Amino acid sequence: MIETVDPTVDQPSSILLGGEDTVEEDEAMPIAPPAETNVETSDELISKIITPSPYPHHISGPTSSRFRNALNRINADPFDVEAWQALMTETNTCWRSILPVLHNGDADTHNKLDWMESCFGHLLHYFPYAASYWKTVIEMLLAQSARVGEEGGPFMDYAPSKRSRQSEAKVERIFREILGIEIDGTLVEGMKLGGMCTSSVEIWLLYIRKRVRDANRLAIAQADEKMKSVREITIKAYESAIEYTSFAHNNHIIWKHYLDYVKGWIPNPALNQDHALTQQQMVQLRSIYQRLVTHPMLGLDQLWQEYELFERGQNEALAAALINEFAPKKQHARNVYLDRNKVFAAADLQMNRLAAPPANIDDEDYASKMLDEHNLLTLWKKRCAYERFNPERVTPDELLHRTRQAYKDFACAFTRHPEVWHMWSSWELLQASSKNAEKADYATSVLELAQTLIPDCTLLCYARAQVVELQTPQPQDCLKVMEVFLERCPNTLGFVLYQQMVRRYKGVEAARAVFAKARRVLKEGSLHDETKLSDVATEDIKKEDMDESGAATATLTNGKRRMVTNRLDPNIATTAKATTVSQENGNHTPLKEDSEKLPPGPITWQLYVSHATMEHRINHSPSIAARVYELGLRKHVEFLTKPPYIKRYAQLLLELQDTENLRALLTRAVTACEGDGSNTEAAASLWDMTLRFESILSGGDPRNVSELKNVERRRHAALFGAEIEDVSTGGLLGSADIVQIGGQKTSLSEQLVRAEGYDASSSIVNGMGRMVDVLEVMGLWGNDSGSAGRRRKQQLSQYDEEWGQNDEELSAGGKSDASYQRRLNFQKMLEAKASAEKKNSARERLQASAAVSQSGQPNAVALAIQQSPEWLRPLLLLLPASRMRMAILGKPSHQMVELALSTLRASALPAERPAGGTIPRKRQREGDDSDDSDDDAIASSGGYGSQFRARQKARQEAAPNQQTGATQ
Repeated sequence: MIETVDPTVDQPSSILLGGEDTVEEDEAMPIAPPAETNVETSDELISKIITPSPYPHHISGPTSSRFRNALNRINADPFDVEAWQALMTETNTCWRSILPVLHNGDADTHNKLDWMESCFGHLLHYFPYAASYWKTVIEMLLAQSARVGEEGGPFMDYAPSKRSRQSEAKVERIFREILGIEIDGTLVEGMKLGGMCTSSVEIWLLYIRKRVRDANRLAIAQADEKMKSVREITIKAYESAIEYTSFAHNNHIIWKHYLDYVKGWIPNPALNQDHALTQQQMVQLRSIYQRLVTHPMLGLDQLWQEYELFERGQNEALAAALINEFAPKKQHARNVYLDRNKVFAAADLQMNRLAAPPANIDDEDYASKMLDEHNLLTLWKKRCAYERFNPERVTPDELLHRTRQAYKDFACAFTRHPEVWHMWSSWELLQASSKNAEKADYATSVLELAQTLIPDCTLLCYARAQVVELQTPQPQDCLKVMEVFLERCPNTLGFVLYQQMVRRYKGVEAARAVFAKARRVLKEGSLHDETKLSDVATEDIKKEDMDESGAATATLTNGKRRMVTNRLDPNIATTAKATTVSQENGNHTPLKEDSEKLPPGPITWQLYVSHATMEHRINHSPSIAARVYELGLRKHVEFLTKPPYIKRYAQLLLELQDTENLRALLTRAVTACEGDGSNTEAAASLWDMTLRFESILSGGDPRNVSELKNVERRRHAALFGAEIEDVSTGGLLGSADIVQIGGQKTSLSEQLVRAEGYDASSSIVNGMGRMVDVLEVMGLWGNDSGSAGRRRKQQLSQYDEEWGQNDEELSAGGKSDASYQRRLNFQKMLEAKASAEKKNSARERLQASAAVSQSGQPNAVALAIQQSPEWLRPLLLLLPASRMRMAILGKPSHQMVELALSTLRASALPAERPAGGTIPRKRQREGDDSDDSDDDAIASSGGYGSQFRARQKARQEAAPNQQTGATQ
């Protein structure tokens, strides 16, 4: 609800008063293009912050520098969450201050409203699924469009203004975009996935409020018909909301609102004469109660008690039967709610967080941010995993709906993390209840939407191309997917993957054209936005790289090997226009970033290795492959310091039996990269070789693509397996706690393996990691350090504190691809560190027990001896240990006492009192600091000496008395 402000109370001019300013007073604010005069001609929100601000305290005054600081930070980094929070707090303060004069209609008020809308519009442009800010915007627009008698409306009647009508249109557009529903309750056409914020109860309540308000405006004059019409529309709005929010984390709010509304039909039941309305109310309340008690929610026991009272108030006999029927369902819902809280807490999910991009490696607190990201991602994975194994035992259609909504929430919280979208699309592909075409439509819609939000992610594009190739009747359409991506974000990894697809479907010449295209585009790296990829793709390579005839054949000139490159036909592998490749039922209009082209990435050694491998293995031209390697060394001298590049070139020369060039290559590489060696591991070498072999074969025949996927599944199961991999979070077993789910104590991973199977569960939560693993084995990703599965198979016994890979090794793809690899490395580092700490603690316990066995002393005794002075330790070790874990026995044997006394007489005491020694209090008062040990016994207030003297005195006093008695 919109908060009202008392105009008689002084409101703070700015919320940014506290703290020190980091921007000088005279620093200029970032100026956006001036806003158009008529900003109300569109139903879209103003997407740029209007500057200068219409508020004077933003221009000058004690808070102006703080305001400019927030704008400067946003201008420098649009994803600066802290700056956005400061600006939004200030905007909300300005909104509360303008509420008393909201409907005045003067120019100053309009300018302030436009400025506030522009702040929210700019934020929502970069955080399109921030439901809490959408809620605030809708409240603002509903207040601006309210009429007399409505919530937030003016006190005087007036004709609807242009701003009021435009606010109505903006609200309806927002509901279409974030809820996927028209204002009349019908679904928006063309949105395959529906709205992304459909789990927000607050937004649905605003939708209901808007529908009820519209119904009241359109109702006819008759009171009875009016109420009936409004009731029907309101019930329909509530039912639409219940469909999406009945299982949300705060679903009790919408259910209670629904109950309160229906109970309010008859304000005074005693005076009610409309029995039909009473009967309708009873049926509606019973329907609501019977549905809500089957859903896990907060306050379920109280709602169940209300339901019991309701039924008993109608009919006792019927109430007993219905209560017995629904009591087990309510108890099951209660048990699920308790089990769910053991797995994750809704508050810990941070559903209202701004979905900022992954942590920047240049940040000072990068490691702590990565740790926070990792922990939150793991919690969200647990939430989705919990929903997937159907703890509520709902129908398959309902389970499909709920799990999809869980992944929607996951994507809203981590919009800029590509692995989240890949998990969602992988889950869509594995739904047995859907047809193949429908599964492919949902998966491609998910990946298409993800690419509009993360336009530089090559992995997402490749995943989408794989879905098109394997799941659609036109597999060659995968070429269009890659072409559109390369027009937007050309990089080495994208060209390599595109070249392999082109070789499968268009042949040798077209694949060579892609190699020439990639060298030209990536080498220059200066394509303008209006330059098409195909315009530079067919230009010639320099003449030094071609023979006289231009044929793609291997020749030897004067005994030296030369690289031969074709003069390409301009019509070969021509790139299509940058149009979105999607099914007929798409989802959402792409953001503006989707139409902007990113600068080309650098050329990396993977481009040459991929082309040389294709020439060698598929085109059966090993001599051309060797010249490709040599061309890479001539054009890029730094490749000599890349062991993977040298290793592949050396292997090819060895197959060609070209020992002379092999020796020369190795000599040059050793000279350029002296002392750098690679330690090979044999544990997973057979699987890696098989996978690499199948990846090579898949480049020549489309039928081998499915076999490649099968080999990857078997290899992953062999290297990982359910005994090692945690299929609920993607990590290793042991990192997730075992909780009590239902009647058995087990882990989420075991539950998912039983419910879905190991391969299906693993491909959902760790599908992108497995894709990276395959690309690494193929030599197209990372630093080619070997299989990731090999390192996990060894339980990561050792780890390197420098866990982040060099950005140069990750530059083959986009920035988000490199960011995901760093998060993957960070997760492996955490697992390795935990494993190492566990082994270290076990080693320390073993060493402690060995030390105890050697000394013969218990742990407490050994610790006491170690804390004793050095000159006393040999003497204490001679004494036996106490069974009561005392350092020394109270009464040692006579032999031990004599041995200790003789040792004391033979040993000289230190010249000075040891540090830390204490002086008796009596001697401290007398100022005596001598080392006379006899005084210590005299000054002591207890102990063996004082007791002995007391007994001796008693015996002396008793002796004369005994003698006197004997004399008498």
